[in-house]
Amino acid sequence: MNTGYRSREDRPGNLPSRELKRIRNGVLIVLVAGFVLIVSQLFNLQIIRGEKYRSLSEDNYLRITPIPAPRGEIFDRNGKLLVTSRPAFTVFYWYLDESEAEATLPRLASILGMEPAEIEAKVRQYAGRYFEPVPIAKGITPETYTRIVEDSPNLPGVFIDPQPIRYYPQDELMSTTIGYVGEITQSQLDDPGWKDYRMGNIVGQQGLESYYESILRGKNGGYRVEVDYRGRPTGNVGPGIEPEPGKSIQLEIDLSLQQAVENALRKTLEENKDATGASVVVLDVKTGGVLAIASMPGFDPNILISGISSKELNKRLTSGEWRFANLATTGLYPPGSAFKIVTAVAALAEEKTVPSEDFLDPGYHPSAPTLVCHKRGGHGYVNMEEALKVSCNTYFYEMGRRLGVDTLAEYCRALGLGQKTGIDLWGENYGTVPSTEWKQKAYGEGRVAQPEFLFSEHMMTAMGQAFHMYTPIQMASVTQAIANNGVRMKPRLAGKILDSQHNVAEEILPEVAGELQVDPGIFDIVMAGMLKVTTEPGGTAYWIFHDCPIKVGGKTGTAQNPLGEDHSWFVGFGPYEDPEIALAVVVDQGGSGSAVAAPIAREIFDAFLEFSQPHETEQVTVD
Repeated sequence: MNTGYRSREDRPGNLPSRELKRIRNGVLIVLVAGFVLIVSQLFNLQIIRGEKYRSLSEDNYLRITPIPAPRGEIFDRNGKLLVTSRPAFTVFYWYLDESEAEATLPRLASILGMEPAEIEAKVRQYAGRYFEPVPIAKGITPETYTRIVEDSPNLPGVFIDPQPIRYYPQDELMSTTIGYVGEITQSQLDDPGWKDYRMGNIVGQQGLESYYESILRGKNGGYRVEVDYRGRPTGNVGPGIEPEPGKSIQLEIDLSLQQAVENALRKTLEENKDATGASVVVLDVKTGGVLAIASMPGFDPNILISGISSKELNKRLTSGEWRFANLATTGLYPPGSAFKIVTAVAALAEEKTVPSEDFLDPGYHPSAPTLVCHKRGGHGYVNMEEALKVSCNTYFYEMGRRLGVDTLAEYCRALGLGQKTGIDLWGENYGTVPSTEWKQKAYGEGRVAQPEFLFSEHMMTAMGQAFHMYTPIQMASVTQAIANNGVRMKPRLAGKILDSQHNVAEEILPEVAGELQVDPGIFDIVMAGMLKVTTEPGGTAYWIFHDCPIKVGGKTGTAQNPLGEDHSWFVGFGPYEDPEIALAVVVDQGGSGSAVAAPIAREIFDAFLEFSQPHETEQVTVD
């Protein structure tokens, strides 16, 4: 039968052979292209970018748990240990799940004597970082250790690990200067300057611990921990990286002298119940090295490290038992008559007087009778050296009248007042140098009653009152400069940086901070007047220093304080013939400078003489 189709390919439902071949070739091309694409992508993923994706993959299930680096130590100038680290048991919690935490944390809090909310807050800080154990309590007692071990079946996730913690073998000694360490705060973590730190890191929070943080901290190590999809640890994966110890610091501080200073301050505060605090700075005249620096009351950093409740901390602070502020560098006081050494330098340098000029002190200033001398009836005729010796107010009122506040301000600034000394501590105060410009600004801000200086105020500024406000270290620096022929050295706590083997890695050299270039004879006159303060009858500190084994120069000060009792001052240097140390002593609301601050200075000079003199050693002969 003839159906009309010529071939099988022409039947309905069948494609022409050419079309079928074209389709087959197209499919083949797609398959080949897909295969090439897959092979290329596999090559890209495994060969070209394999390391990156391998790292990303590991990041999904591997975490680094840090091993803290041993922190560097701090020594005094003679190698005596001031700060170190010691092994101690720390309680950690490894988060397992919410139900476990609800059962475990209150039980742990009871053993540790902590509030459950306090522990829960610590754990919440690590939310999403459960591969990191949460430090709960450091330096636990043996009794606490035993209780946790015995109760371990009921404390899943809790473990105890030996960790180095900071230890201050001298307890409260130099506490406000050395400072303390603590866990990094959230505000610090939010600061770009702390970008290399992580939650839980221990950092310097005050004093030298903070200033030299980058040197002391070292480099943390860590071990790798495998975690599940929720970030919970499943086991260790290798030893990880060993930590790199921090460098150590050797200070200019003399521990024996420092102890003598603090003993003298402690005794004074115990005897003077109205005094609210005291501070001392002792500088090396030639180098600016800080041989001793004290601010009392301080605090016990070991208690802070081992843990103290907020309630107990507030109790110690509000009662005045503890204080974190370093009065030596931040405390601002009117210097009172201790400032007269600055006025003396300015008056002689500006030729407003000569050493031989006698000025009559009738007990008040003739041009301002309300400005009286501390001695009723006055001192009679006095010259510069005598005026320093007896601390004649009237004489220095006259020098203030002749100089004027702005000229006096120039010498203040040239001697480093009203500016930071540059000591290696954070938070140093600037102080206030009164001047016409300063008062106009202060008036605009509503801090003073008139925009100009009154006639009497020009005179009072020469007395160290009328708006002068300085720190003890600034006044110690002024005294150091006068004893060093006008060359002011930058105060320096650290003298050397040591490596982990205690070899010298860096030496911090003395640095000149400024120089007052005047006739050297001017400093000789001022120093001679300061010598009379301590060595001649009638000198304001004669009764304290008359039997001192070495000659020292000094100046007492009793600074008026509108908020309470007068502040007690003494500044001085010694030995007189070749000055080695300069110091400033301030007793906050201590009263008379000659009665309270000067005796402290005497004890310091006695201690310096004892510790600085070479002692003969007994020779041992072996037969």
